[in-house]
Formats: sequence, C-alpha cells, structure tokens
Amino acid sequence: MWENFSKEVEGTFVKAFTWHSAKTEVDYKGVKIIFDNYRLWSGKFSKNMTRIVLPYYSTQNFTFDITQNNLADKLKKLFGSQDIKIGTADFDKKFVVKSNDGQKAITILQNSTIRSLIEKEKKLHILVSIKKGIWEADLPINHYELSFYDDGEIRDIERLKELLKLFKALADTFIDLKVIQFQNP
Repeated sequence: MWENFSKEVEGTFVKAFTWHSAKTEVDYKGVKIIFDNYRLWSGKFSKNMTRIVLPYYSTQNFTFDITQNNLADKLKKLFGSQDIKIGTADFDKKFVVKSNDGQKAITILQNSTIRSLIEKEKKLHILVSIKKGIWEADLPINHYELSFYDDGEIRDIERLKELLKLFKALADTFIDLKVIQFQNP
C-alpha cells in the first residue's frame, strides 16, 4: 500500500523492517512528511493506527491539538475546560482546538485551505507532539512532530493525498509563523 502511495505522490518508499511498518516519506520545503502504520499496544489490547508525522526543530514551545468535538469534550466544557474559538461558527461547533498560543492557533486555522481540508475529515486528531511517532520515546529538547493519527489502516489513496495536502499547508503556515526553524544550533 505504501509503495503505491509513494509512487502516486513522488515520495520515497521505505520497506518494513523488524517491528517497523513500511512507510512513505515525502520531502517538502526542507521537512519530511512520513506516513506509516503503527500497532498501539496497551496490556492485552492492540490496534493498528495510521499516523503521519512531520518532525521539526523549533525554539518555540508551541502546542497545538485539534480533534472533532465529541461527548467527552462537551462534558469537559460543562466543568470549565476551555478551547480556542477561531470565529467560524460551523468549525467552532465541530472541532475542539487547544494550544498554548491561541493567536497562533487561530492564524493557522483561519487559513481557508487548512480549514477546508480539516473539515473534509470524518475523523481527525492532529497535534504537536514531543514524543517520537506520537507514542514512543521523548524527543530531544526543541524537537517536535506535527502529527496525525487515525484508528486502523487508511487504504484510501485519495484520502491520503488529501492528508498530504493538509500537512503541506500546515508546514507552509508553521514555516511562515517561524514555528518550524531550519537552523539547529
């Protein structure tokens, strides 16, 4: 699957090895966008996940987390949890946005391309992670990963292409806002 996707998007296919899945790597404006599958283990339970990660360096400690609004989020709001509103009513109803820099998060999500691509997703969780591959070891200081994950293995090439467009648009905005920095001192 990842081999076909690599060809479709002119990425690099990396074969599976030991416990790591095969993956597609896409170079874009000095960053690498990585698509793979991950088996999440929790005691006796495991499930396959599709994940996308864009590793980057930054001296800004920018946190960002966006998910679809669900019952648990509605309950949290009743007890005082707050999320960021971007000023677009439909979007604000459908998604929960958390960040340590509300203005930066609003700037990112006021980008109509990013917002449109996010709204197309039936299931969405995007975050800036300080863990390698979302669930693995801590990253070194000032290293982050813009990440996406979804339950199961996404096999729909068109959906993966749309997610790649989303990550490219997010990368552009992160670069413009200097969240992604290219000089690693």
